[in-house]
Amino acid sequence: MIFFFLFLVVARTHYDVRDVNHITKSPRFEHFNKRRQQKMKSRLKELNRGFFTPDAPSAHLNSPTTYSDTFRKILPKIRSLDFARKPEPVSTTTAKNSIAINYKQKQAKLYRERILRNQAQQNDIEKGTNEMNSPGFRKEEKSLRMKEERAVENADKSSYSQCVFNMSNILMGVGLLGLPFVMKSAGAIGGICIILLFGAITWRTSILIGHELNGDCRPSSFFDDSPFKSPHPPGSSPHARMRSPLSSFPDIARAAFGERGSIVLASVLYFELFSCLAIFLVSIGQHLHELFPAVKTETHMTMVAIILTVPTALLRTPRLLSYLSAVGTFATVAVVFAVVFSAALNGNVTSYLAQNEGLPSDGKYHSEWDPNGISIALGLVAYSFSGHAIVPSIYTSMKRPQDFDSMIGFTFFIVVFACLLVGVSGYYMFGDFVFDQVTISIAVYDSGGDMSWLTWLMVLTAFSKFTLTMFPLALGMEEIVAPCIANEESADIVAGVIRVSLILLALLVAIFFPSFSFLCSLVGLLCTMIVSVIFPAAAHLVMFGGSLSTTDKVLDYIFIIFGTISAVLGTIATLS
Repeated sequence: MIFFFLFLVVARTHYDVRDVNHITKSPRFEHFNKRRQQKMKSRLKELNRGFFTPDAPSAHLNSPTTYSDTFRKILPKIRSLDFARKPEPVSTTTAKNSIAINYKQKQAKLYRERILRNQAQQNDIEKGTNEMNSPGFRKEEKSLRMKEERAVENADKSSYSQCVFNMSNILMGVGLLGLPFVMKSAGAIGGICIILLFGAITWRTSILIGHELNGDCRPSSFFDDSPFKSPHPPGSSPHARMRSPLSSFPDIARAAFGERGSIVLASVLYFELFSCLAIFLVSIGQHLHELFPAVKTETHMTMVAIILTVPTALLRTPRLLSYLSAVGTFATVAVVFAVVFSAALNGNVTSYLAQNEGLPSDGKYHSEWDPNGISIALGLVAYSFSGHAIVPSIYTSMKRPQDFDSMIGFTFFIVVFACLLVGVSGYYMFGDFVFDQVTISIAVYDSGGDMSWLTWLMVLTAFSKFTLTMFPLALGMEEIVAPCIANEESADIVAGVIRVSLILLALLVAIFFPSFSFLCSLVGLLCTMIVSVIFPAAAHLVMFGGSLSTTDKVLDYIFIIFGTISAVLGTIATLS
């Protein structure tokens, strides 16, 4: 616990606008943004033309050969007068020569800028305008502006500790509350084995996603440069990456399985986000029912759904969402400490709970192994580790992508350690009497009301996570219908209708399936198995199959088979 607390302090437990902007990006469909991407490509092509003179007409204009080929053969491109030359290597023999060379370079730069400005002013006088129309002067301004933007971009990157904290905070969501129930379902040994097994699987698949984003199956530490700014073209040398780098989950699906694969994966991600909305409503309703037992759980969920229409309509930018994200950060730490400290202070309270239920107090209420509950336990653990959709955003936000593998390893060590602490402590304290949310068990056992603050905190946490989850989901729906919207006023109306409709649909699901463990297990088996286990391994095989070792191929096939069998059989068992 001391180690976990020190880690949170060192990692600077906060979310800023940049972090929330990275983790609330919508899984976009490619064909809805083709027009905008084409415009950006044309602009980048124009910017990357370089400081060369335009192609001049040649003496062979009437020849049947192409104009550009003829020109290249006869007149090579020359640098224009306003081209900013690279400085000559500074001599290191004496400091006096170095100072003289630097002084000459500065004077040459000032002279060139003065010439360009005078030329622009002369053009203004001739044309009767007040704008600087010199192409050379415009290129100078554009070059400086690009340098400034690049500096700002580097300043916005996340450090190693921030990436570890953001990734661990995403993984340790509300699924953390159901881990003691995992021990109840599969037994203490079964629950611990499932947590360790699935933690190891998702650790490896997270690294596989990083390799797919990096464009190479070798470890990220093998390369010294960033994949997005590498001077080596893909496949040009043994030290270059095999493929071009990618930046999102749909990009990986498109590179491995084409456009249809991208659409299927984005649909699964959207379904997972929508299911999380229903899970949050169930969690809020059950916690509020413990605080106000006279009101039904369905009534609490309906009231909360009505209240949620206000923040989901107002909080439309990551800057506003960043304030809510701090609540989830604090709640995650509070749950871990509350469960562990309660178990340390109260010990095993199963005898007390058995007397309240009319059962013998000396009975055995801790099981070691129960194969009948493996399916629901596996689904709950899978949901607890469902954060792979955020891996591309974390990867692209790193200052040093070369440290991705070590960052993922350290993150999963923290996450698995925290999950084992919560699961073992909660099951030791409540045994087979534990609810599917351990915070509710703490609230029921605490008759004096000393732990009511934890219940209110979980209500506020689920409330904030509902809004954070709604942001990328609603944004994705808005992008789909964007081509059919005529003006900005209609866009605002459609956005409001989409958000209200999502809240109502999530409320209906929560009312008809008011079970936290059932919804979490179903989402974990259906969505998390696809996104976090099957897809990364299958994409890894397709993209780098010819370069992988036999061990890597066998592991990928094992993950695909394990994820498919678990998803099919586990879903059938959970529904039955």
